[in-house]
Amino acid sequence: MHDIHPSLPGFENVSLEDSYVLDIAVHPGVLTIALDLLLLPRHPRYRAPLPGERACFRLATVVFASVRSLHWTGQSVVKAATDASGSVDYGSVDALIMLEDGYKILGDWGEIIVQSEEPSMSIDPAHTD
Repeated sequence: MHDIHPSLPGFENVSLEDSYVLDIAVHPGVLTIALDLLLLPRHPRYRAPLPGERACFRLATVVFASVRSLHWTGQSVVKAATDASGSVDYGSVDALIMLEDGYKILGDWGEIIVQSEEPSMSIDPAHTD
C-alpha cells in the first residue's frame, strides 16, 4: 500500500498532506471531502503567494462517486482546529491509498475505507486566478 494521489488524474501537483480538510460529507452513493488545497508550483492554477500568504491555496472538492460501501472509523476523536482568523479545519489528508477493491483515506479525522469509482477533484473556479 502506498499513497497514490499524485498518480490520479486531476491530483497532479497538489499536496493533500499540506492541505486542510474543511468538511467531510457522506450521502447515499457519494463521499465528498472539501479542502483548502495546496497547489504546487507546477499546477496550472498556481500563482505566487501574495504578501501575508505562506503558499497557494484554493478551495477544492474531492468526490468519490458510485459508493458501494463505506466504513469510517475514528470519528469519535475528531476535533476541529480553529486558527487565528477563525477558520475551522479537521487536519489534512495524510494518505490516499488504493486497495484491491477501493480506497483508504487517512487523516486526523479518522480512517475511511470506501469502495467507489476513482475519486475526482474539482477546484472552485471562483477562487482561482
